Amino acid sequence: MANPFSVTLVRHLPTQGNRDKKYIGWTDEPIITGMKTKKLAYDTKQIIGSDLMRCKQTAAKVFSGVSYTENANFRECSFGDWEQKTYNELKEEASYRSWLDDPRQIAPPNGESMQAMENRVLQAFLEIVEQVEHPIIVTHGGPIRFLLTKFANTEKSFWDWKVPHGCLYTMHWESKKAVLEGKRCTSFSVEHLMENERM
Repeated sequence: MANPFSVTLVRHLPTQGNRDKKYIGWTDEPIITGMKTKKLAYDTKQIIGSDLMRCKQTAAKVFSGVSYTENANFRECSFGDWEQKTYNELKEEASYRSWLDDPRQIAPPNGESMQAMENRVLQAFLEIVEQVEHPIIVTHGGPIRFLLTKFANTEKSFWDWKVPHGCLYTMHWESKKAVLEGKRCTSFSVEHLMENERM
């Protein structure tokens, strides 16, 4: 009998840059203070996630007292020279318009392509699946959209996934082997952590 296997993905709580609709990839911003969230009681001794402050602060707020293991491969895509800029600030740049047409292959100046982000996230994800039972991973919108696109039992394109800040996705498989073989999950559930969702 196979042992069922599940993975929980948590998107960090919003930062001021997120609220201002800026590109916040590797910029290390704190979460907005004073947000009310649910406290989750998961039977886990370890949370894994991005090494950026907003993910660590989210984990501390939501899973208080559980140790956190940083993994830089779970970072958001690096937007390079476009970090902390908005669409309106960039829309006249030809290189930005080219990137919007093909973000998987084209990288922002001094940043990385979506495909480069996806490759490092997948490698980190599979390593965690190998090592941890029911991993809980606190990460960013891009990595979660990619993992849902690849593994969810509902097939959608990358941008069709709505992944609000403070949202938790749990995917279930029949076995760990099924995940490592790249099979889609059999079911998944969504939970919202923020009591007052503005994003």
